[in-house]
Amino acid sequence: MRLLITGATGYIGSRLICQALSRGHEVIAASRKPINEHVTWLPFDLNSPFAIRLPDSIDVVLHLAATTDLRALDSAMEVRAAESLIHAAKQVSAKFIFLSSQTASQTAPTAYGKTKYEIERLVREAGGIAVRPGQVYGGTERGLFGMLVNTVRRLLVIPVFLPAPKIQPIHVDDLALALVLCAESEEFKLSIICLGAPKPISFTSFLRIIAKERVQRYRLLVPVPIALVRMVGVVIGEHLRSKFGLDRLMSLFDLPSMKTAHDLKLLGISLRPITSGMTLSGRNRRRNLIREGKGLLTYILKTTPSIALIKRYVRYVESVREGQPLTISSMMYRWPFLFGFLDEPGLKTDGSHAEFALRLNAAVVLAEATTQGARRFLALGSHMGLPVCLSAMLSAVVLEIFWRASRLGANLFMKLRRRSTEL
Repeated sequence: MRLLITGATGYIGSRLICQALSRGHEVIAASRKPINEHVTWLPFDLNSPFAIRLPDSIDVVLHLAATTDLRALDSAMEVRAAESLIHAAKQVSAKFIFLSSQTASQTAPTAYGKTKYEIERLVREAGGIAVRPGQVYGGTERGLFGMLVNTVRRLLVIPVFLPAPKIQPIHVDDLALALVLCAESEEFKLSIICLGAPKPISFTSFLRIIAKERVQRYRLLVPVPIALVRMVGVVIGEHLRSKFGLDRLMSLFDLPSMKTAHDLKLLGISLRPITSGMTLSGRNRRRNLIREGKGLLTYILKTTPSIALIKRYVRYVESVREGQPLTISSMMYRWPFLFGFLDEPGLKTDGSHAEFALRLNAAVVLAEATTQGARRFLALGSHMGLPVCLSAMLSAVVLEIFWRASRLGANLFMKLRRRSTEL
């Protein structure tokens, strides 16, 4: 299919192009500046009144272009540009998909929400599809998501708005995939599609996840009444509200709840967990591999491994074991000595533990080839007298007895539990 995408250089548009190309579609980017030599370019500017002409072979028009700076928003101009684009799509019999907003409403508190609603009306009249996403996050720090990440990074506190406003997050790549699926589907008849987490979360929880998973910093929570924010907005006036982004923040306070489960099911999309989506890659696979490597190497070396050694372990798993982390309880990583319960010869031959045994052996080999490993296994650089050596030998014997007894007890417990289940 040939897809024409407006707003192709934007936060969502750039990810949509990658998603469309990966699924084998040809993309024409309609924007003010060319993208690159791999994508056909068509000049398009929301702020220039024109009658655009589309190539006859266009199958779908995806209209993402929008003015997000409320100070520069010209609602009438943006509506006319959308109307011209809808007319051009009709002339070449192309499907029209418009990326709207959860804030779209005839009574929206901002001009942005009212403009989106007016364009939605035109799209529905023309038989097109309007997609309303929730709070888009993830990937590069752009758009509203970038503003929120930078705010959390700069501030030492996180506001707890009272009463708590709710949002329905969706990862930028999940939204891009949904848009491509809408373009591909010939049987999708809905005029409005709502996309976002079926179960809303509080805006404060969203900011806390940004602090923990993205910024990786602890932030204090400070209660802030919404009435106080509205009062400040009235006092400082419309110009300063727009300048400091207070208008965009206040629009979150009045978000209507969306029923998204049905639309997500129709598209066949399963949203990724928000904690995974907050990582730069959009998946927490590598973070889990780092945690896995640190836990296994700490168990082997009995001390915190170097960053270089952890990186070697991660590269090994990614190159040889397809980069998938082990499914092991997080308690093992928090207290690495618990790996001793799995480090049992009888378990290593069992199919469910064979992968663990392989990775443990790989971690041992990697650790042996480092100075940390030399100090651990060969005691290089240490000067121990006879009393210290005897004490170390005695400690090793006592620990071995303890582990053997613990493993025996654990195995006995599992057998008794299995037997009681069978009865």
